[in-house]
Amino acid sequence: MIIGSAFVSPTMAESLKQVPLVDSMFKLAGDFGLQTADQKGLATSSNLSVTHSGITLKVPQIIFDGTRLVVALEKSGGDSQHQTLYPAIQTQGQPEEDILEKVDLFINGTSVNSNNGAFNFMYGRPGKDSNSMLIAYMRDPASGKPALPDQFELEVYAKLKGVAEPFRIQTTVHKTKINNKILQLQMSKSNPYLAFTAEKVEITPITTKITTSFKMLTDIAHMPDEYTVKREYNDIKNGQTIQYTKKELDMLDYAVFDEQGRELQLLSGSGVPLTKERNSKMITLFTPFVDTPQKIIFKPYILPTQPGGSALLDANGNWTRHYIDELEITVDVPQHTNRQ
Repeated sequence: MIIGSAFVSPTMAESLKQVPLVDSMFKLAGDFGLQTADQKGLATSSNLSVTHSGITLKVPQIIFDGTRLVVALEKSGGDSQHQTLYPAIQTQGQPEEDILEKVDLFINGTSVNSNNGAFNFMYGRPGKDSNSMLIAYMRDPASGKPALPDQFELEVYAKLKGVAEPFRIQTTVHKTKINNKILQLQMSKSNPYLAFTAEKVEITPITTKITTSFKMLTDIAHMPDEYTVKREYNDIKNGQTIQYTKKELDMLDYAVFDEQGRELQLLSGSGVPLTKERNSKMITLFTPFVDTPQKIIFKPYILPTQPGGSALLDANGNWTRHYIDELEITVDVPQHTNRQ
């Protein structure tokens, strides 16, 4: 049975955070956007909870900035030590046993995991401890589907191992009232082989949404070796395996920095593969800027891969970046930008 359903305004949420009974999971999460939202009183606090078989699931905080929906979920009761909600990675690299069998979000009655393609991009992240987690959802911005409305009905669904009845927590979600900076850029840089365009930047205190595109200016046969990889393939003909290689463009991506060299961290994104006949348009979600930037620097790069497809890692175990300096774009940010 749902035992709480009241949501409060951001101002009241800020006051309630001083009360010990109201958790502030966003403040403890390793997500700068959520920490900023918590600090500025933008997150909505609640007492929503459901109890089955001596185990209580609670939704202490929710936020929706028009792009990213994040729900905090916390478990109490039961065997909290050995039946965690979100498993931690042990020293041996194996996750510990968790109690979560399934989690889903229903928006206006439709599962975000449904097969109709209307909803995508839901994932779980660690919370403040192993008995809490964050459920994040972003509608695939490249799907052509309309954005989520400013208000919708949300049901958080969770099935726990050993508990017969699923947990269902329902509420109405409202878009957080925040000012969005929007930069319509359409700025391009190119070399003889590739062109990169920074099209649009949308900045909120919680999420940065960026639209970009790459374009091939020459055939793959004329691409320099540092842009390509000879990919290995196997083909079966007449019962025999034939091995062959094919020259392909390596993976392209870009990094985003402010004028102080602080890089935004990737949250999620989508796009279409780049070919000579088709540009690769990408819509990517990043963490917010620490402060309103004076400049935004886009640094495109190649992500080199091995012939078999595995990543080429550096000494620290990170994917190597080969920056393409000719494609770098620097944008001056007007301090009085149009807002929504």
